[in-house]
Amino acid sequence: MVEATYDAQQNPNTSKLKGMARQPSIFDYAQNSQFRVSFPNYPKIEYFCTAIAIPGISLTAVDRPTSLANIPMVGDTITYENFEMTFMVDENLENYREIYDWMINIGFPDSHSQFRNLDRREQGGGPGRGKGDRELYDDIMITILSSKNNPVVRVRLYEAWPVTLGGLEYTQSGTDVEYLTCSVSWAYMYYDFKSV
Repeated sequence: MVEATYDAQQNPNTSKLKGMARQPSIFDYAQNSQFRVSFPNYPKIEYFCTAIAIPGISLTAVDRPTSLANIPMVGDTITYENFEMTFMVDENLENYREIYDWMINIGFPDSHSQFRNLDRREQGGGPGRGKGDRELYDDIMITILSSKNNPVVRVRLYEAWPVTLGGLEYTQSGTDVEYLTCSVSWAYMYYDFKSV
């Protein structure tokens, strides 16, 4: 692609760019219901997932002081938002308790023996990882699907762990059956995209 040039009025001059290079290659829009979530070590969580939000990121600006005003410049620190997920709770609360036990495993509120007391499917935190505190984390894989349910993009959140788990609200005053849903928030190291 040729770099854009500018005319005398500083308007971009696009006449040197090929017309086909300016056209999108995909004309289908992303659908917000086309996704799958997977947790390698906690499979009961993913089955009932109803909503997710791919986290946003922000880049800090650095102010350069001058005698007139501070001028913002490009910073070098990225902040990732937490990964938010909503899931339906099964009748035996198994998927809820899976996250609850994971958090108890990390926080050990009753005794030190609760720390890292859960068995992992991938011992040692997965291939290529050491043991120890890595067992507290799990990678989250989000698969974005096309309009024809084919995977097109994978988003991987590295070394995630649950930060907040919402409560369960039961009531006898409802006029219709409402199924319980719960929200959970995850912190993680970073995430990346991979085309499939």
